[in-house]
Amino acid sequence: MTSAGPAVWISFVGYLIVTFGLAWAARRKASAGPFFEEFFVGGRQLGPWVLGLTWIATSASGGSFIGTPSLAHANGWSVMLWISGYIVVATVGFGLLGKRIADVGRRTGALTLPDLLRDRFASPAIGALSALAIVVLHVSYMVAQYIAGARVMEVLLGVPYEWGIVGFALTVGIYTSYGGFRAVAWTDAFQAIVMLFGVLIALGFALDKVGGFGPVWEGLAAQSADLLTPEGPEAFLPWQTALSFFVIWPFANAGQPALIARFLACRDRRSLKRAAFLIGLYILLLYPAVIMIGIIGRVLVPELEAADHAMPATILACTPPVLAGLVLAAPMAAIMSTLSSFLLVSSSAVVRDLYQRNRSAPLNENSARALTQLSTFAIAAIGLLFALDPPQFLQYIVVFSGTGLAATFLCPTLLAVYWPRMNKVGCLAGMLGGFCSFGLQYAAFGTQSFGGFDPFVWSLGVSGIGAAAGSLMSSKDPAALLEPYFGS
Repeated sequence: MTSAGPAVWISFVGYLIVTFGLAWAARRKASAGPFFEEFFVGGRQLGPWVLGLTWIATSASGGSFIGTPSLAHANGWSVMLWISGYIVVATVGFGLLGKRIADVGRRTGALTLPDLLRDRFASPAIGALSALAIVVLHVSYMVAQYIAGARVMEVLLGVPYEWGIVGFALTVGIYTSYGGFRAVAWTDAFQAIVMLFGVLIALGFALDKVGGFGPVWEGLAAQSADLLTPEGPEAFLPWQTALSFFVIWPFANAGQPALIARFLACRDRRSLKRAAFLIGLYILLLYPAVIMIGIIGRVLVPELEAADHAMPATILACTPPVLAGLVLAAPMAAIMSTLSSFLLVSSSAVVRDLYQRNRSAPLNENSARALTQLSTFAIAAIGLLFALDPPQFLQYIVVFSGTGLAATFLCPTLLAVYWPRMNKVGCLAGMLGGFCSFGLQYAAFGTQSFGGFDPFVWSLGVSGIGAAAGSLMSSKDPAALLEPYFGS
């Protein structure tokens, strides 16, 4: 196990100091409004820059910075095609749900996605079911972030894997529970800047070290000609899988409760439009660079102790020690930003959607804060336990969790805010149809279901058909229930 020495430690500690400083500042900035609105949506005050940066920081997880480079290291140029659907992720996410969710949330006071669905259909069962699905699938997603963080710390600081997981759980749990949504959003914005500059600096050093694109091409060809093909080694990316992922990336992101929470927290429509443009530019710079680092790593460090060491090992191989800590802060930032966002959404599902909204007596602010902090650390601890026995490629956990969430929520949420005929029966049919068909396909076929397509593609169809059929086969909702969402 290697590390870059004291310079890396100093850079890493400095990064943590800034992160905790932002959380402290966010706590002081918190408005005097109701606790839940401040803690879970930051008082609905996110402007375009913070909105855009927190959205992309949450979306660009440890899978982006650790899992994707490891796949590029193993499979070469084919991963560029595998990730290509990310180009339109902001257009799809903001275009489908951004403006509508923001408007509905502001009119109805919804603080979470289960909040919105529960009130839209006047159904406590839908609120509870949504919250349970979020907690289960978010814990799975958080496992991937713990693994990614521990892998970086193995290489970056020489910290044993198990201690790295514990360190991540404590660090993110503390600043998330302390500062709430505003702290998460502010630290996300800082971390997004660190991510972009860190990756671009790393790519520059990596290309300089290897001697340009020509030697990269020659080095891959010398190892295996399959590394240069669209399918990759061992048919990693057949056309069905490539098409599946062009659907998966934009639509799976659109259906993420943690990203939908950003729409509920935005200041106004103008902020949404500017944020979407900012995210589009950011993605065009970030993802090709991330994959290139993994590909160059195949030439510079062909043998790895673990597949997920590809990004940190490549950075250490080509970056001067005095800069390595700052550059390696990029994957750390991606991991911490996503983990904090998912922790916050999961704790809100437990405290707000499962507890507070199902009790008759009001919950005072001190009790709400204590319960929220307790649930944050409890969920963090559960994710930590599952991460102690990691798989070979963490990106597969990311894909499973993200597509499972979208298969469950995207169609019911989309129809709930756009289609007045959608009702409680349709929502339940869409959620259960998407979730169950997704789980059954994974259990039966793994990552390639009918026709070679990913289970998400079929599950999204099942969810949409179930939601529409269930609504049309049952009675309409009363006009009074629909008026806050669609007018008279």
